[in-house]
Amino acid sequence: MVKTRNVLSGAVFAALAAFGGAGNAQDGDGMGLSDTQTNRVLSQMAPGLETCAGVEIAYRPDCFQQVYRSGARLLSNNAGYWEAEVALTRVGRNLYNFVRANGDSSADRIREGGFRLKAVTASSLPEAGALYRDNAAKAEDILRSGSAAETKYFEPIAELVGKYKDAIPQ
Repeated sequence: MVKTRNVLSGAVFAALAAFGGAGNAQDGDGMGLSDTQTNRVLSQMAPGLETCAGVEIAYRPDCFQQVYRSGARLLSNNAGYWEAEVALTRVGRNLYNFVRANGDSSADRIREGGFRLKAVTASSLPEAGALYRDNAAKAEDILRSGSAAETKYFEPIAELVGKYKDAIPQ
């Protein structure tokens, strides 16, 4: 009987230690939200968006779609960031579909900032700008409309999205 009690209290101690450590890893009301996760997304997306803003305009839609999709992938296994993942995924997916439908087959692909980019046609650029601006604005709104805990962690991502939403001129 004494042996069982020692084993049981050891198991309880191990469980409490495990859950106590997990609480330190996430500080967003136990929702999986953390400064670490937000900073991972920012550190991947910020240089990518900066690169995209500097490439020739015809290549920007493809560049931005790659950055948004990679940012969304970083959030895909964290339920606390579900809304943020959906917002970023929509921007990336809509730009991806636009690039597929309006790709300029006569233009060469270029490499920039680790991306291999396709151009869109010059005639589709005004539509690309409008599509990107609209999608980025919606993503920014979604990122700013969550609970207080979500807003704390999503706001830096929203600011980054907002900073580049006019990067494809209409």
